[in-house]
Amino acid sequence: MFTNLWYVVLPSSQLTDGLKPVRLLGQPFVAFRDDAGVAHLLSDVCVHRGGSLSAGNKVGNSVQCPYHGWRFGADGICTLIPAQPDLRIPAKARVDAYPTLERYGWVWAFLGDLPEAQRPPLPTLDWVDDPDIRTVAGHFDWEASWDRIIENGLDFAHAPFVHGSTFGDPDHPEIDSFDVESDTWSGCAQMLMRRPVRKGLLRRKSSSEFVSVVTVPGFHLSGPCTTLELQLPNGWRIYIVSAHVPIDANRTRTWWMMGRTFLRSRLLDRKFIASNLRIFEQDHAVLKKVRPERVPDSFQQEVSLKSDALQITFRKSVQVLEQRGWRIDEERLVRTFTGRKACAVPCPERHQVRAWAIEPIPLVDITREHE
Repeated sequence: MFTNLWYVVLPSSQLTDGLKPVRLLGQPFVAFRDDAGVAHLLSDVCVHRGGSLSAGNKVGNSVQCPYHGWRFGADGICTLIPAQPDLRIPAKARVDAYPTLERYGWVWAFLGDLPEAQRPPLPTLDWVDDPDIRTVAGHFDWEASWDRIIENGLDFAHAPFVHGSTFGDPDHPEIDSFDVESDTWSGCAQMLMRRPVRKGLLRRKSSSEFVSVVTVPGFHLSGPCTTLELQLPNGWRIYIVSAHVPIDANRTRTWWMMGRTFLRSRLLDRKFIASNLRIFEQDHAVLKKVRPERVPDSFQQEVSLKSDALQITFRKSVQVLEQRGWRIDEERLVRTFTGRKACAVPCPERHQVRAWAIEPIPLVDITREHE
């Protein structure tokens, strides 16, 4: 798990008038909207006596702790201490507040301390706002790590075996050669996938006939997302984006959206939603039993092929994040903090203000690793 990335917090439609508890990167957060409707995200631990802010109330543009009534504004600064209203509020009476924005129907939060100019971009998902594309959305919870899930979404060699009853073709498991395009934050490839011919809306035809589908899988470290575009021979298009958000090391919540240029009647949405969830369920049956649970640190610990090129690109991108010192030290987190003292993902304001009661979440010390 990493700091200094944009994460999907929840769909915009789910953040209404109250407080919303959210767990990301193994840490608790509270999301809310101010009176102007702007989304905000704060660390969920009150600096007074550790109360859960999300269990309290929204009072105007502030969050009120349920334990002693301390109020914190959208910037994380304490604005009221009811027990001593005339007391000068201590400088440490503040919680981390994170940059947020709303795009593509999701609330995104930057969980890190980088200044704005150094933050990664979001993925480009223009199809989400295209009025000619019918979009459905949902979520799926996994007992699996986010990095394993992302690699699974980039891996089409598994389709004939895991998804043989939905879209894979066990009789044609071959993966033709392909090239990978990548930059600092993302990667994609164009592949040709054989898909069994279907009759009716979503039913598989019992025959050896197949069609070739141009398939463009990709990933973006913001989200973090996998993307997919399917180009059918008749000109139809399917688009899918899945934000695989780490709840903790081995639990992930996926927020997904699927767009289609065909059969756009609202009456068919349930069938497409059910089909997408069925694919997640098939993947989950395999991923929850994968060992080790996390992607190995070394390429030498697994045997990779040319057909794994996109996954390898993803692994290299993650290694760059590790080299920047953004990886959370999960072992130290458990050993030093869990059940003993609180910590928080540091927000950008920590570069301006030095007085904080809650320690920053521990990161892997890359200087020590290279000794």
